[in-house]
Amino acid sequence: MWEIIPPVLDHTANPRDYTGMKTSIAGVGCSLMDYLFTDISLKGDAFQRYRSRRPGDGGLVPGGLVFAEDLERFSGRDYQAVLEEITGGARAASSNLGGPSVVALVHAAQMLAERRIPVSFYGIRGDDEAGEQLAAILGRTPLAWDHYLPVPGSTPFTHVLSDPEYDNGAGERSFINSVGVVRDYGPGDIDDSFYSHGITVFGGTGLVPALHAELHVPVTRANRSGALTVVNTVYDFLNESRNPDKPWPLGKTEETCRATHLLIMDAEEARRLGGRDDLVEVVKAFREAGVAAVIVTRGPEPVLVEAGGGPFRDLPMSEFPISRKVGEDLAAGKRPRGDTTGCGDNFVGGVLASLAEQMEAGAASLDLREAISWGVAGGGFACFSVGGTYLESRVGEKREAITEYYRAYRSQIGR
Repeated sequence: MWEIIPPVLDHTANPRDYTGMKTSIAGVGCSLMDYLFTDISLKGDAFQRYRSRRPGDGGLVPGGLVFAEDLERFSGRDYQAVLEEITGGARAASSNLGGPSVVALVHAAQMLAERRIPVSFYGIRGDDEAGEQLAAILGRTPLAWDHYLPVPGSTPFTHVLSDPEYDNGAGERSFINSVGVVRDYGPGDIDDSFYSHGITVFGGTGLVPALHAELHVPVTRANRSGALTVVNTVYDFLNESRNPDKPWPLGKTEETCRATHLLIMDAEEARRLGGRDDLVEVVKAFREAGVAAVIVTRGPEPVLVEAGGGPFRDLPMSEFPISRKVGEDLAAGKRPRGDTTGCGDNFVGGVLASLAEQMEAGAASLDLREAISWGVAGGGFACFSVGGTYLESRVGEKREAITEYYRAYRSQIGR
C-alpha cells in the first residue's frame, strides 16, 4: 500500500451538497496528462532510429503506442534522452487532461452538475508536476476527486508526437505512455466507498495493468452491491504486444462479462477483445457471454448497439448515425474547429449522464436510444475544441450548448 501524501491543494473541500441523492456515478481507471509535441517528423532520422523493427519490441510505431519503459529497453538509453533527441529539445506545444476514465467522468459531471447528481473519480496520481497539473485542471470541473490521491512517484502521462505532413499531408501521431504510479494499482486499492454508488464505471483499465489483470474482481463486487456496472475500453497495447495473435482479456473475461451491464468499445478494441473481425458477431458473442448491453463506436460510421435483459429496455441490433448538425456546423465554420481527441470519451460521458438521469427519475428500464442520443451529441461537440476536456466558464455552459445538438439529433433519427 502507498504512503498517501497530504494534499497541498484543498481539493477535499467540495461546495456541492449531494445529500439525499438517489443516484451517483463513481469511476476508476485511466487518468493521465497528455503532452502534445507538434511538427515532429515521423520519417526523420531521429524517429527512425527508434522505430520498431518487429511487433512488440518496444520501438516507436506511427499511429501506435509504446510504453516509455519498453522504449528504454529497446534503445538502451534513458527515456528523457530519447525524447529530447526526437523533439530536438522542444517543449510540449500543449498539455491537457487525458484518459478514457477521467475524461468521460468530467463530461458526465458537467452534464449533471445542475441536476446535482454527483460524479466521482477514484485512483492515484504522482506527487510531481504532472500531478499538480491534473489537480489544477480537475479543480475547474464539477467532478468530485477527493478519492484521487497523490502518492510518491510519477503521474501517468502520454507524449504525443504529431507529424501533420505524414502520409501525404493526412497527418499521423505516435504515442509514448508511462503508467507511472498506477502500475501496481489493483482492486484491493479501491476504497470501499466506491461500491456504494449507483453506477460504477471501469474506464480504460488496459492502461492500469494490475487493475486490468483482475478486472473481474471489482466488476463482480460492484454488481453484487446492486450497482449498474459499465466497462469502457481502451486499446490494450500491453496485451497486444504480449500476445498479438490472441484475443485481449478483460481480467477473467467470462466472469467480467457476467457481471457487466454495459460494455462500450470502439471498433478495433471490439475486434481484438472479441477475437473476430465481424462486429455484429462480436456484439452477439458478448451478449451471449452475459453482457446486458453492448455499444461499439466506429468513428464517422454509425454506432452499433444491442441490448436486452437486466436493467435495459430491449433494443435489437441497431445502428445510430453520427450527428449531421455537428458536421454541418463544422463545414459552415459556425463553431471553432478542434480535433477528434476525446470524442469517444465524451460519447461515454454522455451515455453515463443520461443513464444517471433516467435512474434518478425512477425509470423502470433504461432506454439506450436516449442515452446514445446524448452520447452522440456530446461526442460530436468535442470536435469543436482541442483535446477531450472542455473547461466551462460557468456551470451548465456545456450542457446548454450540447442540448442544441441533442435536439437536432433526435429529430435526425426520427424520435
